[in-house]
Formats: sequence, C-alpha cells, structure tokens
Amino acid sequence: MNNKLEFKKVIKNKDLVAESTYNCIDNLFSEDEKEQFFVAEINPEFMDGIKLCEHYNLDINMGVNCLICECRRGQNKNYAALLVLTGYKYNMSTTVRKHTNSRIVSVAPLDYVLEKTKMEYGSINPIGLPSEWNIFVDPKVLENEWIICGSGLQKSKLALPSKYLLKLNNVEILENLSKN
Repeated sequence: MNNKLEFKKVIKNKDLVAESTYNCIDNLFSEDEKEQFFVAEINPEFMDGIKLCEHYNLDINMGVNCLICECRRGQNKNYAALLVLTGYKYNMSTTVRKHTNSRIVSVAPLDYVLEKTKMEYGSINPIGLPSEWNIFVDPKVLENEWIICGSGLQKSKLALPSKYLLKLNNVEILENLSKN
C-alpha cells in the first residue's frame, strides 16, 4: 500500500480541486504564484487532518483545518473561516466572539456552507470562499513555510506556501484563535 502523497501542480490538475478554489487561484495569484499550488489525491477515508497526517506520514504542524462559523448579534449574521493547525481546537466562544462583537458564535449550518462555497464536506478551505466572509488565521499557521489543507473535494488535498493566505480577501491574523 502506498502511503506517500504525490503532489502535482494545480494548474495542470484542475479536476482535483473545487471549481471555486481553482477560480480563486487563477484570478488572484500571479503566474509564478500559481506554480506554487500543489494538489495530491488521497483516500477520502483519511481526509480528517489527524488521520491524514498519520496515514500519509505528514508533519502534523503542516496540516491546517478550516471551520466556517456563524457570528450573530440580534438579527445580524456574518460568516467567518477559522484556520488553525491540525490537532488544535478553535477558540470561538471567547476570541472570535469578542473580535467580531458577536453575541453568539457557532459552527455554521453545513448545508448553507456547502451551498455557498461549492465545496464538499470535510474539504472546505479558505481559497475560494465568498468574498464577504472574513478569514481569521491563527499565527501558528504562518510559522510553517508550507501548509496542507482541503482542496474543496474530498478526494484531494492542497499544499501551498502559508504566506499566500495573506493575499485572500478579508484575511486577518487573530491571536489566540486556537487552543490545545
């Protein structure tokens, strides 16, 4: 059994990423930057961050999880993507709630997220999200030169330089976003 991922350039393997992810890469990044986006096919059984790292012998500190949360205050609802390293928990109830001036912060309804992102469950990533959504990145994520995250499709994972996250719309580094 082959437990090694074979990364290929996204620009030559469009079918391995969600359309929204591919379009974001194609429209937002320079030709040289596009060359630095890679994708590898995986067994969807191992799409969970910890299982992925264990099965494919990857550094757990390269894995990044993306959770979409719903921030509410009264009738107002906003959505945000939270990016933390694999193995860490999200600090929604304090950090995100206070930062967004929300009364309640919870995991966004799955059906709504899948419809809006055009991505598959378990493979949501920050690349290609609706432009009005905030993207909060834990600083630990940027300590790694490269990260691995969902591709928008359960059958693959993206690898990219972490600094490219900072080029996305509405990105903000948020201290204390994650906790052990």
